[in-house]
Amino acid sequence: MNIYIPPIDFSTLNKKSLFVLTRPFLNPDGWGNSAAVKQQFEVSDVFAYVDRIEKATVFFIPNPINSYSKDELNAINSICMQNSIKAYGYISGDLGADFGYFDHIVFFRMGGFKSQLPSSNKSLPVSLSDHFERIYKKTAIDVRERQNRAVVGFCGHATLSSSKSVKENIKFVKENLKRFFQNPFRKDYEPLFASALERAKLLKSFEASHLVETNFIYRNNYRAGATSEEERAKTTLEYYDNIKTSDYVLCVRGAGNFSVRLYETLMMGRIPIFVNTDCLLPFGDKIQWKNHVVWVEWKNRKNIANLVAEFHSKLSDYDFKTMQLENRKLWKEQLSVASILNMIMIKDGI
Repeated sequence: MNIYIPPIDFSTLNKKSLFVLTRPFLNPDGWGNSAAVKQQFEVSDVFAYVDRIEKATVFFIPNPINSYSKDELNAINSICMQNSIKAYGYISGDLGADFGYFDHIVFFRMGGFKSQLPSSNKSLPVSLSDHFERIYKKTAIDVRERQNRAVVGFCGHATLSSSKSVKENIKFVKENLKRFFQNPFRKDYEPLFASALERAKLLKSFEASHLVETNFIYRNNYRAGATSEEERAKTTLEYYDNIKTSDYVLCVRGAGNFSVRLYETLMMGRIPIFVNTDCLLPFGDKIQWKNHVVWVEWKNRKNIANLVAEFHSKLSDYDFKTMQLENRKLWKEQLSVASILNMIMIKDGI
């Protein structure tokens, strides 16, 4: 796969803002094919940067789609059409605004609502380092033994505070007003969702059930309000220890309609309780997500403890252990940068 990435101003570059699929080709002096950089991302030489679009089989848009005008996106779409290739880019941020449809551009994003967006919008897995290996200094996960009752874990921002829920909803109201004045007939408005409150409600429903055991750490702020490196290290260890000592982990959307915790739970080889709020999930045509999670539709959330207990009761000891191993394997082998590149190559028949 020959990848064309247009030149950008590297003097003011913030690497974290780049489309993650371009990073294996970011050398100290610009775009290139450094073997060392590719190795960091476990990307093979099958994927190569080329400096002329005429040589390319695919076009990567380096900066967030949000930073391009419609005219600029139309120009990219046109040049891709002329060369019979597709462009791939990403939409940054939590919110699910629709950036339109272009025949030759695919948008990757984490936020957004599946029922509202055109088919050219695809889910981008959250890019994570292997924190399991970094923290616990080993590659093989500790597989938990199956107990009669499921142990449900959660460590994070969850509170019944009404003032915090009001603040969260005000942000959505402001965003929707901005979109209304841009175009009152648009359909991509953000539903009000106080994530900390909704998480707390779900946690309380687990605690009220005798069918599961709970392993919860409530935080009043994101990352417990940690500011120093020492505090961040402490809360990070508490967070991953909580996942490690649980069978299942509650994964529900935050400010954006996606869950970072879903990918962290898979990375740790545990079983996500995925609460579906009309989410986009990566590679739904390739990955059988319901084989890796306890799938709970938002409308069924009040019955969540019963659903988890029922799921757990149907698993044999062998199935329970196998699911942990398969979830770790899924994260390692299908949700990495190299895996996304492979998926694009297969999808487009390159």
